[in-house]
Amino acid sequence: MTPILKKRAIVYCEREFLTVNGKTAHGLVRHTDRYHIVGVVDSAAPVGDAGKILDGKGRGIPLFSSLEEAYRETNPKIFIIGAVSEGGILPMGYDQAVAWALSHGLDVVSGLHYFLSEDERFAGMAAKNGCNITDVRKIFRDYKRFYTGEISQVGSIRIASLGTDSAIGKRTASVMLVHELRQRGRKADMIFTGQTGWMQGWPHGVVLDAMINDFVSGGIEGAILDSWRDEKPEVMIIEGQGSLVHPFFPGGFEIMAAGQIHGFILQDAPGRPHLDGFPGFPMPDPGRVIKIAKLLSQRSLVGIGLNHEGLSQEEVRKAKKKLEKRFKVPVEDTVVDGVARMANAIEKLCKT
Repeated sequence: MTPILKKRAIVYCEREFLTVNGKTAHGLVRHTDRYHIVGVVDSAAPVGDAGKILDGKGRGIPLFSSLEEAYRETNPKIFIIGAVSEGGILPMGYDQAVAWALSHGLDVVSGLHYFLSEDERFAGMAAKNGCNITDVRKIFRDYKRFYTGEISQVGSIRIASLGTDSAIGKRTASVMLVHELRQRGRKADMIFTGQTGWMQGWPHGVVLDAMINDFVSGGIEGAILDSWRDEKPEVMIIEGQGSLVHPFFPGGFEIMAAGQIHGFILQDAPGRPHLDGFPGFPMPDPGRVIKIAKLLSQRSLVGIGLNHEGLSQEEVRKAKKKLEKRFKVPVEDTVVDGVARMANAIEKLCKT
């Protein structure tokens, strides 16, 4: 079979690559089977390898300070918006970048709630220059699939990836666990639930916050059923959204209930003083979130992924030791340590 040639893409993340708002760019730098990422644009970030700047691991993806330089050096075909914003609006100044991309004949991909394809200015430029605009959330806006209960026929072990906050590493841990399990010879799949997962090319999933609520559970079940029918994976890692106790981004219950999970992992950031974007709301104690998740799912915590932001190496070491002693599960600084110990715990749930 001839491999699919991935189109060359640049990720525009002006002002945000070094912040949690750059999480779409971060996810695409770390992994994507849908695009060939050839550069990231952010004038506020240092020039260098985007992977090394992100997490110390070189990935051969340069950071550029301008669109013009990135275009000249990489010959891209696609322009991807790599930043998120509160309410999913187009970040300030990004309209100029989108217009620039379309004027240079680049297809545009956006995961925002604001649909670029429905903006007359952008739609007109796209038509004039023969470009496509893909609004990822729009793909799932009219997705209507009811819950059927057929999930009872699925033989995969299903693990929910939860967190104490948004933008804390739930998707990253999910991707890493799937890769780790596959390297061990296990058939594994990630069920994506957000727009970045779609951009990464995972074949099974839905964008939950783009859907009508009546069809959310059916969408999750449907993605799981499709994965089972297509691949028969031993393990499915279901990407979580938000947090069970987040007032602005509540999420997690839907994947536990609809996904009929067998266990869950939790991402926590001990050095984060307050919920992402909400200084008046302190971070919840992980024990509270774990207790709620156990009560709702009637399943056990499998492992904890530690987000080391704001912590020194010694503070990370102490935090891991404290969490392991308290919860009696493996705790790993995900992007530094990897996820081998959490994968070990998941394998214990497998039949063979």
